[in-house]
Amino acid sequence: MTESRETLAPRDLRFLVPALSGWAVAAVGIWCQPGWIWILCLVGLAAVSGTLARGRADHPLAQVSVIAAVGALMVCSVALGALHRDQEGISSVESTEVSVTAKLRETYTPGARSLSVTILSVNGEYLKGGGVPGVLVGADPGERTPFGATLSVRGFLRAAPQHESERWSVIVRGPPQGVRSPGWFLSGADALRQGLIERSAGLSGDGGRLLPGLAIGDTSAVDRGLVQAMRDTSLSHLVAVSGANCAIVVGLVVAVIALCGGGAWSRLVGGAIALAGFVVLVTPEPSIVRASLMAVVVLIFVALGRPLKGIPVLGITVLVILSVNPWMALDFAFALSVLASGGILLLVGPLTDLLSPVMPSWLSVILAVPIAAQIACQPLLIMLNPVIPLWAVVANALAAPAAPVATILGMLVCLLGPLLPSLADFLAALAWWPAAFVAFLGRFFSALPLVTLPWTPGIVGAMLMAGVAYGGVLFALWRAPRWPLMRTLSGAVASLSLLAVLLGHTAPRAFASLSIPRDWVVAQCDIGQGDATVVRTGSAVILIDTGKYPEKLATCLALLGISELDLAIISHFDSDHVGAWPEIVNRVDQVWLGPTLEPGHQEIALAFARAGADVVEVRQGNQLAVDDYHLRVVWPSPEGFSDPGNDSSVVVVLEGNPSCSACLSGLFLGDLGEEPQRILMGRESLGQRDFVKVSHHGSADQYEGLYTSLRAQVGLIGVGSDNRYGHPTESALGILRRAGTTAMRSDERGLVTLSVAENGGVSVWSQR
Repeated sequence: MTESRETLAPRDLRFLVPALSGWAVAAVGIWCQPGWIWILCLVGLAAVSGTLARGRADHPLAQVSVIAAVGALMVCSVALGALHRDQEGISSVESTEVSVTAKLRETYTPGARSLSVTILSVNGEYLKGGGVPGVLVGADPGERTPFGATLSVRGFLRAAPQHESERWSVIVRGPPQGVRSPGWFLSGADALRQGLIERSAGLSGDGGRLLPGLAIGDTSAVDRGLVQAMRDTSLSHLVAVSGANCAIVVGLVVAVIALCGGGAWSRLVGGAIALAGFVVLVTPEPSIVRASLMAVVVLIFVALGRPLKGIPVLGITVLVILSVNPWMALDFAFALSVLASGGILLLVGPLTDLLSPVMPSWLSVILAVPIAAQIACQPLLIMLNPVIPLWAVVANALAAPAAPVATILGMLVCLLGPLLPSLADFLAALAWWPAAFVAFLGRFFSALPLVTLPWTPGIVGAMLMAGVAYGGVLFALWRAPRWPLMRTLSGAVASLSLLAVLLGHTAPRAFASLSIPRDWVVAQCDIGQGDATVVRTGSAVILIDTGKYPEKLATCLALLGISELDLAIISHFDSDHVGAWPEIVNRVDQVWLGPTLEPGHQEIALAFARAGADVVEVRQGNQLAVDDYHLRVVWPSPEGFSDPGNDSSVVVVLEGNPSCSACLSGLFLGDLGEEPQRILMGRESLGQRDFVKVSHHGSADQYEGLYTSLRAQVGLIGVGSDNRYGHPTESALGILRRAGTTAMRSDERGLVTLSVAENGGVSVWSQR
């Protein structure tokens, strides 16, 4: 057996089974909330199994004893955590207006809509145990507020489900009543962070925006287009600081101490100090917590003269973290961090051996690392985004040398900024190059024609991906003489999982795509609760709104066979109309926007402009002629009759040229409310239309006279089956019925297309 395959040997897998079982017990315990009797049963099982094993570590009952003891610890931790989270001081005032003092667990940047906090007191009464985890919704201190600062706010207190890591949320009413700085130490650390952020802001392009994210985890300057590009290429773990940065910093400090002749305990102390400073500087994200504890475990065992590495270190780390905070068992960021580390520890050696015969050894090692991490994480990533990133391995392999350089230089900029500003400026300019290279990789690969492949979404998709990924890797790497059927079984699982995806997801999508009428003019995408409508005039393709989820918009565009857009119209900036904009940012020529009133709106406009699109803020009077169609904006009015938000939606009329008898005509109402609908009808001669995009997903806020005058044959309603708003309302559906308009709901019909019928009317096709 080669050295690289020793990672699979049983002696190196200590703590793997206890860690996995502990994780499972914590996750199930959070959902089920078992009573104290379960703790007693597990403790009893551990004691009996340990006694029967008679102290023999290799006895099967010894493993049962360890697993039972770990399970008892996790159940106890969940029970104590639940009592702490629901203590009387806060649970007694649930669903009431309260005054709250809370400490920030993240840095607030203007525009953020929610803040993770620790709630310290409620109505002047301090909570036990240092407070409970929560979130402030709508809190706006007005300016950047550092991690560790304390806010005093008033708002409505709500309880989240037990499985949520942040048990309580406060819907904040009005500005904070007081903001207190976090003290000289945390304020000083924030000043160091701000030094890097300010220097990076003076650097041009994506490199300057990404550098603070690579070095200290501050992504406030990273536009959402770059975030989506990094996500599509599986480089998103580089957008914010990761556990790898922790290993780099601690490893460098320990190496320097060793070169200077320092012993094991000197390395322990120096590494611990560097580790503490790093965590304070970047703030304790889940991946940082995991990596920091792993580093502490390694340093302690090195100092004791009993080096420990690999899976045992990861297993101990997971158990320690979950025993302190079992709700981390359901945290996606923590899970991805652990899976990536575990995949690298277990698979890099075997994958290197597998690749070495067909490529140089150095290249096989470089590729083995991202392949291992991708295999380990992909099933969970399907839960977040049901696609397979085709360029992930190549992009990560190319970014691997650049990211650590940007991290180290960025950290040095932070530390040297107050002491040697000129040197810090030089290092920031130097760090721009690797940061810009990483950003370039993300944008380059995400702009390629085929970036991702769709996959079955949800937990079913995750399980099928686990079958393909884990079964496939076992089939490729299994060489152990014991359990000879394991390789065959793994191959069967991988093959059957892939077949299930092809038959249950890919084939139906292909059939649906083939059945879509070739002459469609208008298509309403099925993107859940939101709007996304495509208009095809002949030579041009126009998208009106994007919906909330990029992956759902991507699925719709793929079904329609659309890769490029001539025009995108964003009616307004609610997330269910604009949230999926990163999906189209690199493939649209022109963008029409409504009023950009907030920093977040301007950020979206700027991202489109940076990607090369012509961005226009439109009002009544803007128009475009393309092929046989004419598009004109009839709302919002330059006179300002509407309030910001829904009532300032861009409303567009689609109509054919007078000579076009085979063109469809329609009206896209965005989320316009009843009052502006009245004004619009009085100002514009809209006439009869073939179809209408019903306003606000069929809410009750409609003007019946407008729909009566339109006499549209079809009313398009973009709505999600699980929406909490009661859309479409019975009153809106009644308005359509009385107007003679047939409602086509995306929750019932899926994708809907409209074509010109032979008799000049509207031909409707729907996916369901």
